[in-house]
Amino acid sequence: MSILLPFLFLLFHGHGAAAGDICIVGSGISGSSTAFFLTNYTSAFSGGQLRVFERCAKVGGRLATVTVAGEDFEAGGSIIHPRNLHVRRFADLLGLAVKTDGDDDWLGIWDGARFVFQTLRPLPPGTSWLRRKLHVLLNSLCLLKRYGLSLLKMDRFVQEMLQRFMLYYNGFESRPVFDTVEEMLKWSGLYGLTRRTLEEELVDAGLNSQTISELVTVITRINYGQSVSISGLAGAVSLAGSESGLWAVKGGNWQLAAGLLEAANTTLHIQEGIDSIHYAGDHYVLKSNKGHEYDCEATVVATPLDEVNITFSPPISIPPRKMQHTHATFVRGLLNHVSVILLSVTNYFITAMHQGTNFYEQQVMDTSIVT
Repeated sequence: MSILLPFLFLLFHGHGAAAGDICIVGSGISGSSTAFFLTNYTSAFSGGQLRVFERCAKVGGRLATVTVAGEDFEAGGSIIHPRNLHVRRFADLLGLAVKTDGDDDWLGIWDGARFVFQTLRPLPPGTSWLRRKLHVLLNSLCLLKRYGLSLLKMDRFVQEMLQRFMLYYNGFESRPVFDTVEEMLKWSGLYGLTRRTLEEELVDAGLNSQTISELVTVITRINYGQSVSISGLAGAVSLAGSESGLWAVKGGNWQLAAGLLEAANTTLHIQEGIDSIHYAGDHYVLKSNKGHEYDCEATVVATPLDEVNITFSPPISIPPRKMQHTHATFVRGLLNHVSVILLSVTNYFITAMHQGTNFYEQQVMDTSIVT
């Protein structure tokens, strides 16, 4: 799953409040980057504290890792796109070591009866630079042979989305301040992608059905666990997560959030969730699940409102939306090669999408291959 889009949050500000604490609900990358920006680019504080509330036992939100057999694995946002300039700068400022995505992955696409496509077997360690470059070129030619000009059209589709995304890094002299997410997306030209599916967008972009049903489906399934019925914007971000230059923080991307919170000198309330937020006229009163109350001059809710049960007074309007919950399951074991009638298998063994097959039923069927 890639980390690309700007971080979004709701902001409630008490007008005319005396100088006091500023409170942030959520310690993920959204809440932690907000804390960092507030302390480094505003004069919001004059004696108050910057409090951050996290209902879980560890900061990072969806930047999470799990440990299996002594090894750490990313369970949330696992890769970072090179054009995410803020996060790249965060890693540099915090002195975090990074690792780049390699070009030696071995990919196979299975249609239920056979491998319809495979990349070349990875080269052994110590292979010369020239042979590695030639290996990458040959893999590209294999892809081009099967998918033709659709590959170039897919890349153009992704690059157009990224160019619009980069507009958000413009200075305030050419970029307005946005009151709503919808306004922000319309300004950059990305809003239209949210109104149609990825499949509709790619058909209009000229991609053939084979590329969409095989290659694009593989990418969206790996990154988001969804099909090409995902929204056009989410799908474009997912496709961007298949480009070169992707990177991650050694030891886990959650360190970005932890480092930003420390750099912002926050008062961190771990395992303390917020039950209610009440507007008291000139400040906000937050009540936590530990029975504590906090008076805050301003409050940032940097967590998905669909996932928490916070009571707002006066009530706020939360538009209904359909959420896709993706569950990551980590299994330690050996692949049963006989199940796929192979003596060796690829690093990524992905099934193609078939018309008329329920995506989620097919997912369950596919996972039975791993024994």
